[in-house]
Amino acid sequence: MSRGLVGAFERAWSGGPKHLPWTWVLYPLGLVYAAAAAAARARGERTRRAIPGLRVIAVGGLTVGGSGKSSVADWLATELRARGAAPAVLLRGHGASRAPDGPFVIPDYEDYPRAEAAARGGDEAAAHRGSLPGAIPVAAGRDRYRSARRVLAGYGAQLAILDDGWEQPGLRWDELWVVLDPERPVGNGAPIPAGPLRRPVASLREASVIAMIVEDGQEPDRARIDRARAWAPDATVLRFRRVLASISPLGERRARVLGAARDAVSALRALPPAGLVSGLGAPDRFERFARGAGIRVVSHAAFPDHAAWTAGQIESAVREAARRGAGVILTTEKDEARWPRGAHAALPVRVLRTMLEPLDPVDGVLDRARGAMASHAAIG
Repeated sequence: MSRGLVGAFERAWSGGPKHLPWTWVLYPLGLVYAAAAAAARARGERTRRAIPGLRVIAVGGLTVGGSGKSSVADWLATELRARGAAPAVLLRGHGASRAPDGPFVIPDYEDYPRAEAAARGGDEAAAHRGSLPGAIPVAAGRDRYRSARRVLAGYGAQLAILDDGWEQPGLRWDELWVVLDPERPVGNGAPIPAGPLRRPVASLREASVIAMIVEDGQEPDRARIDRARAWAPDATVLRFRRVLASISPLGERRARVLGAARDAVSALRALPPAGLVSGLGAPDRFERFARGAGIRVVSHAAFPDHAAWTAGQIESAVREAARRGAGVILTTEKDEARWPRGAHAALPVRVLRTMLEPLDPVDGVLDRARGAMASHAAIG
């Protein structure tokens, strides 16, 4: 798995003992970034506005890359909906090539093309729409305040969940959930571009909940959990395990029931060796999950996050996977929408559809969100 310069930065940022931390030479630039980011956060504190009748939960990350923010936002929306709330998921819309001027609510009917959803709302918005029940609106747009007003007025949303919403300057939140990678929660501990930190570790004290997702079936290291509790002493620390919900062809919606995960386990046994194709912020997490699930991974074509793929790139990746003995190509729900039309894959292509299982009691945090939502609505 190699991602060129992007991969070189990621390896140096990881803080792992086997990787040369050469990006520390960029630390002076990191100080400039940290100062600019601090000023932007101060402006955001002044510009964020609340909307009467709408409770807001922001889901954010301390570092760049994929820590699992979208998965947590998905899980939150689904669980709160099951408890009688009316949530909506709002996100910026990274990767949209034809984003409209205002908020774009992804149509919820089954036949709406994934590629069109990705072009207008971004790949993450398309993935949310494919995985969430149709009753949960998914809105993409740079201005979360405008998106929130749209889902409140047009869809009766009572609660807005902001995917990657910690940095946005438009909408004030009532709760902050921060997702940390349990393998490397702060990377090498340096700010961008010397390291992966978007903001100081001390800002974790703002969090209501610290969430950690394990990809390989192993529980997070106890020392890292204790460190997270020390960084955010007033926050609830929740551990999740990513599990397989289904393995299905491109374009199908996943089954969001725990029984599907049991069915998927039997499907795993029939899988031949696999080549992975992804374009994620943390492709190593995808590979960890695949290997932890028992999949025999023989190759991984890891493209940059949000990058558009060409048919030629896909065909080249498939040929390399086949050369290494793969009998199937596996990709993610986020990457499904960007799969290029007209790409001829010599191997069958399947999507690993996943879901989160909590390893800690969650009724308290969910009841708190739902109960506070009711009080918030009454006040508004």
